Amino acid sequence: MKVITLHKNQFQERCIQLFSSISSTPDLVVGILNGGGYILEEFKDHHKEEDIIYKTITLQRDSTKGIKKSKLTQALLRLLPYSILNRLRISEHKKRTQSDLKSLSEDLSFELNTKDKPIQSILILDDALDTGNTLNSVYNLLKSKFLQASIETAVVVWTNSESVIKPNYFVFKDILVRFHWSLDYKTGSNG
Repeated sequence: MKVITLHKNQFQERCIQLFSSISSTPDLVVGILNGGGYILEEFKDHHKEEDIIYKTITLQRDSTKGIKKSKLTQALLRLLPYSILNRLRISEHKKRTQSDLKSLSEDLSFELNTKDKPIQSILILDDALDTGNTLNSVYNLLKSKFLQASIETAVVVWTNSESVIKPNYFVFKDILVRFHWSLDYKTGSNG
């Protein structure tokens, strides 16, 4: 599997590409933190004049929660060449796509006051779709709260065509993307 690195300006360009493929303007846009929060901010910048409600939601794999973002870990990762970091990323991806549903947190909650504006359409944003467990959980939560709303999903990268949910919109498929907020990202490096 190929790994690419998106520096901030490339990430912004790919977000614009993603947003231009979305067929309608949603009433509610939900970003799944952490990566989906970056996509959500780009979406806000791209839709400044429109009357859209924006929310974030947190749901992460236990393996993601356990990653220490210490300065020592970051410094060690910056010392490794991208060829090794790419192999580590591919290995971690293979383990993740073979894991079961039990690795997700159960503490999903979502509060929204919608008295002023009915929610007819929802867009869920995330950076990457691997197993699909996270996106599927958020989709199901929103579907249970907004029974009549149409819900679409958009991700920058869809890494696994066998995922439990398929995104409505994506930029990359069957590759891995290192984003500018990734723990193994190196400023200004190619990889």
